[in-house]
Amino acid sequence: MRRLLALAVGAAVLPGCVATAKQVTLLQDCYLLGLAAQSATRAMRSEAALRDSLARLRERQAGREVALLRDSLSDFRAFVTRMQGQMLGDLGSVREGLIEVRAQTGQSQARIVELRAELEQRNTLLQQGAAGAPPATGAPAPAAPGPSQLYTMALDQLRRGSTAAARAGFTDFLAQHPQHENAGDAQYYLAETLERENKGVDAEAAYLAVYTKYPAAAKAPTAMFKRAQLLEKQGKGARAREVLEALVKAHPRSDEAELARDRLRG
Repeated sequence: MRRLLALAVGAAVLPGCVATAKQVTLLQDCYLLGLAAQSATRAMRSEAALRDSLARLRERQAGREVALLRDSLSDFRAFVTRMQGQMLGDLGSVREGLIEVRAQTGQSQARIVELRAELEQRNTLLQQGAAGAPPATGAPAPAAPGPSQLYTMALDQLRRGSTAAARAGFTDFLAQHPQHENAGDAQYYLAETLERENKGVDAEAAYLAVYTKYPAAAKAPTAMFKRAQLLEKQGKGARAREVLEALVKAHPRSDEAELARDRLRG
């Protein structure tokens, strides 16, 4: 624009070229307009560059905030996972404590059975004394032990570690008193003797008989859980899961059901 104005002014002073004042003014106005346009263009470019810089800055800030948020979420998830693990561990301890309480309760029930056995034995002795000696032998005939006596004797053998004698006792008890109130427990302890002797297949079948023949027995959920454990040891994971699922369905509020849920989640 400056060159154009200089050429126009130069032309005005050349020989034969006469530029009026109006033309010179017009050229000056054009020049000034050109300068204004250039300034406006530079300003627009600067503004656009500033907007781009601000946009990039905001984008970087947003990226940093998102990264911080992701880190915070990861830390929170890790914290929740740790808390869940601790809670599961605490729940496991509580369940084990409940099972121990149940075991102690079972021992109290066993003591009641022992007392019944003692009463049966005393009644037998009293009956023998009242009847007197048989005329053929001159000595009182030995009376067969009652169901509580037979059960208690087998349980004593199991506690002493005499698994073979205990198994024979429980087998006799079940054969003679299959409908007794302790029949379910006798079947469970029979399975336990087999498991102690590492007869896994026989023990698994005996545990199965506990909750199929005596579904209302107190030992039924425990028998189901122990059978599932034996199936897992035998490499029958699918069948073990079926037993655990059946345990949760049949005895949902039992401690064994909670242990089964933990195994199914794992």
